[in-house]
Amino acid sequence: MSAKARSGTGERLRDAVSVRRPAASLRYLVGSALSGLYGLLVLAVVVAVAVLSVVGVGLLLAGAASGLLRRWCDRERGRVGRTLGRRIPSPYLHPAAATTATAGPDVARHHIADGTLPRDLAAVLQRVIVGIPLGAVAMLLPLLSLQSLALPTYWWAMPDGRTAEQFFEITSWWLALASGLIGLAGLAVWSIALPAVRSADAKLLERLLAPTRDQELRLRAQMEEQRRRTAVDVHSAELRRIERDLHDAAQNRLVAVSMFIGTAQRQLSTGTGDVATALAKAQDASREALAEMRRIIQGVYPPALAEEGLVPALGLLVDRMQIPARLRVDAPAPTPASVDTALYFSVAEALTNVAKHSNATECDVHLSWKEDNGEMRVITTVTDDGHGGAEPAKGSGLAGIGSRIEALGGTVTVTSPPGGPTSVRMELPCES
Repeated sequence: MSAKARSGTGERLRDAVSVRRPAASLRYLVGSALSGLYGLLVLAVVVAVAVLSVVGVGLLLAGAASGLLRRWCDRERGRVGRTLGRRIPSPYLHPAAATTATAGPDVARHHIADGTLPRDLAAVLQRVIVGIPLGAVAMLLPLLSLQSLALPTYWWAMPDGRTAEQFFEITSWWLALASGLIGLAGLAVWSIALPAVRSADAKLLERLLAPTRDQELRLRAQMEEQRRRTAVDVHSAELRRIERDLHDAAQNRLVAVSMFIGTAQRQLSTGTGDVATALAKAQDASREALAEMRRIIQGVYPPALAEEGLVPALGLLVDRMQIPARLRVDAPAPTPASVDTALYFSVAEALTNVAKHSNATECDVHLSWKEDNGEMRVITTVTDDGHGGAEPAKGSGLAGIGSRIEALGGTVTVTSPPGGPTSVRMELPCES
């Protein structure tokens, strides 16, 4: 058996052991009961809005009701996924693609059109009809069993004229012993059956909450559309940056060269003025223009990246940092040029943020490759020991990194608690 197979078997065994723990099962089923009670409120709101929509008033609240139902379902996806040890993907349109297409009341219309509303309502009903009773039984059965188990210790001390009773009246030690055995059996059944009930309930709800095949295809198409739109936006922004650099820097230098040469021509034709000075100024301006062009070309595609590859190019970026920094590389693998470019500029932006905003004393760049379901992925993490508190929504740098990586089907995760450290994790498929 390979090491990977042994690792997978070990993980499954650990999952199985965790599922069989009665305490964890009790927490899950009690949580299901509480979720069912909240789901009952959500269901009442949805029904009320649906009834009011007949006369038009409810249409104003349809978006809020739909959002409430979707949040309940997403919460259950997370809870059930943690129970089963696997992620349950959401079938809804990605928020980045939904900001314009499904804003406001259109959220409810999209909720109906994509086929997720009936399954969401079925999930709520399952929690109300099944989850609440299961949670009640999971709490009451051990209490009743413990009470029955304890009867032999006090039945004989009951006041005259009163008999202890649980499932039947206790009038003798034999009946008291039978009550204790029933309580013991109840606890045994509870501890053995509870994990199985929890697992069956979670799998049933997973079937309702997980996207269907059609929904997966629709969601994948929507995400591909969003990726293309993001790629176009990134490309357009890059073209505007190049145009701005050419206009503001290189073009001005070339204009200066033209002016100095024109001055030299007039001085030669009239025989007045210092032609050598004008030509010297033109030469200086041409050098500056050439330097600007080289800088712009390097911004389009760095020569180190083209000539030496991703790892040496990132090494140069790290070496230029103003604070101590290091590059760690694990098991490098070939990556396409598009991935190299995206990672290079994303790491460059992340390092710029570290130098400008973090007050860090050291920085670490970690580059690794891993195979996931037959797909090779490259993972890059930039970590610093700065003051933390970085938020992608508050600056264009991290948002730009997200746009660049997500355009190629990757993901960006920013972890930056107050006080630090800050970690920017970028993951990309190598087939991009």
